Amino acid sequence: MGVGLFILIVLWTVVIMTGLLTMQWSKGGPITAGTVVLASLVTIILILIPRGKITNESTDQVDEYFIPRITMLCVMSLSVILGGVFWFIMRCVQPIYAKQTSSLFHGINYGNYQAYKGS
Repeated sequence: MGVGLFILIVLWTVVIMTGLLTMQWSKGGPITAGTVVLASLVTIILILIPRGKITNESTDQVDEYFIPRITMLCVMSLSVILGGVFWFIMRCVQPIYAKQTSSLFHGINYGNYQAYKGS
């Protein structure tokens, strides 16, 4: 876990936030597409150009932070999933309230309306 991994995490977080913020704009599509292309190029560059020398020496190393890292990954994944669900509920599934009927029919002439009122 080097600096490049954190650069990618921050970069893709900014891309996702930019996409979510510009989703409602009429000209937000090119901005989002541009950030995705730029982030993809940076990701490809960071993957293809390694920083250090790659060796095939096998050494017995113990990862002391395996369990805390997996725990943090699970908590972060759960928070992203719950955040997406809550965003979907609050943004996309908005309630539609009915209008009052008195305001809908105010001032409309229905002809012989008095006959239906029982008089």
